[in-house]
Amino acid sequence: MAAPPEAGPAALRFAAAASWQVVRGRRVEHFPRVLEFLRSLRAAAPGLVRYRHHERLCMGLKAKLVVELILQGRPWAQVLNALNHHFPESGPVVRDPKATKQDLRKISEAQETFCQQVKQLAKDSVDLASNLQSALLLTQR
Repeated sequence: MAAPPEAGPAALRFAAAASWQVVRGRRVEHFPRVLEFLRSLRAAAPGLVRYRHHERLCMGLKAKLVVELILQGRPWAQVLNALNHHFPESGPVVRDPKATKQDLRKISEAQETFCQQVKQLAKDSVDLASNLQSALLLTQR
């Protein structure tokens, strides 16, 4: 979906329309392409959207990718790998000189909170499975 840098306005409109259809239709399997398009667009026209709005949109798409893995019942190792891929421990890489300290703080806090919640879900599910297994063993005695 990412239009090449030399693409004209028609190609950009087409890529933007395709990205909108993917997001509107919640076709999560294509969200990485939308993220790629947003990164390309940000690089080509950095002032088009405020830093915080761009980051919130990208963060929402990445979070949906991770949540979808949980909803699909994928193994927690896979979920946590996706979490680490989309939300690296180093935090967001800032390339926008107009990003304020407040913008950076809010984005960082939101990412940190989301990651903590997913990791807590993973831990709780392992604890729940372990507790259920222990309870089953006790009832079989």
